[in-house]
Amino acid sequence: MKVVFTIDSLAQGGTEQSIAELIANFNQNIEIIVVYFYDAHQLRETYESLNCKLIYLGISDKYGFYKSVRLFYNLVINEKPDVVVSSLYRSLIISRLVCWFTKIPLIGTFVNERYGSDRKERFKGLDIVKYYATWFLDRITAFIPVKVISNSYSISYFNGNSLGINSSRIKVIYRGRDTRNYNAWNRPASNGKFIWMSIGRLIPQKGYDILLHALYKLKTNNSNIQLRIIGEGPLKNELEGLIKELNLQDIVFLEGNKPLGWKNLYNANAFVLPSVSEGFSGALVEALIMGIPIVASDIPMNIEAVSPGKDAYFFKSKDHQHLCEKMQSLMNEYEDACELGKLMRSRAIDNYDIQQVANTYERTLETVVYGKQS
Repeated sequence: MKVVFTIDSLAQGGTEQSIAELIANFNQNIEIIVVYFYDAHQLRETYESLNCKLIYLGISDKYGFYKSVRLFYNLVINEKPDVVVSSLYRSLIISRLVCWFTKIPLIGTFVNERYGSDRKERFKGLDIVKYYATWFLDRITAFIPVKVISNSYSISYFNGNSLGINSSRIKVIYRGRDTRNYNAWNRPASNGKFIWMSIGRLIPQKGYDILLHALYKLKTNNSNIQLRIIGEGPLKNELEGLIKELNLQDIVFLEGNKPLGWKNLYNANAFVLPSVSEGFSGALVEALIMGIPIVASDIPMNIEAVSPGKDAYFFKSKDHQHLCEKMQSLMNEYEDACELGKLMRSRAIDNYDIQQVANTYERTLETVVYGKQS
């Protein structure tokens, strides 16, 4: 079976990393080609180490749909794949058009909530036209994929309703990790500081402004706290300004991208995920597998990831006061929180082991290519 994976770029993002880990655990008799279109290559070395053929189509425009469709059409004609799997918006639209022309089966993916109210609120003025144009193009081509793989039930529900995709065409497969690489987290030796850590791109939906306002309140009764944020993104300057405005320079540190950022959690006391919207957070899955105490927003994707939600420290999304209260509760009940982390680790290993995820993914590919499995 020959499978082409298409993705926008090889940027250091959760979807890009998850695809790489998935491919690394596929059966060796599957021939894999990874095609990316746009100029971001941070994970190129990672992909070059995999058992796959890597092709960059060199699109310099932000969209460049005409050139992208033409180049990818020629590639599909030459390679003759059995199925194409596409992730992220631009590569998804390109793949839909080419697969429609060539009659190659296409599997689409849902990796985040595309049209939720939080995302819509970020578009102002004439940009709202872009929001609706994006949705319209997505909606009118949504009939093309024969199957859609969603990384959570929550996302499958929201996106399926937005795009008119029946649940019978959607298969939920969680993001996976090689759990053998994740040693159990143990409480780090005390250095007089309680270290909170967050991991994710510096973008609006991650809710870092909410976290900073919560920390401003939290420091009133806790002189020993620190917050370390691993990630890069367009909000870096804005967040640096907010850190200065709130006088948090001595306790908040923006540490940029770090390879295998999750390993830094072994030096932290707790993990915090303040997102106002998410896909199915890879950083949260990693924290769960490790077993570190967690505070997270109560958006459906996070609750589903932890499962069952009642066992975690969830705060009301966008509510920095409630986030502060939950962070304080975790610190006050730290021994219990550490024990809860061990319980969540055992569940996460059962739910998110990469080999089980890869096996399920392979069976889904075979079903699309060869028909219903016996």
